[in-house]
Amino acid sequence: MRDGNMIVEISCFEVWKRLSEYVDDDLPPDLKIRLRDHFARCQHCTALLDGTRNVVALIGDEQAFDLPSGAGQRITSALERRIAEDRETAG
Repeated sequence: MRDGNMIVEISCFEVWKRLSEYVDDDLPPDLKIRLRDHFARCQHCTALLDGTRNVVALIGDEQAFDLPSGAGQRITSALERRIAEDRETAG
């Protein structure tokens, strides 16, 4: 979304919600630009993007692998904590 010639900033929380669509290149052009601009400024979201791309590459690899027991829950818990922190900071 643009405000005149200025790009409206997007929050980390919004980036996290749209990350999958960004990786899949399934976003409207204006939102894609906003996320790209955010990644240029935010090391945390850039690290998450890089990690997501790595996971996609690993999953796309024909070699199967098993995650350690409880890894999915630990990842989900860490993301939920991070989202809650972002909401507290923004609020």
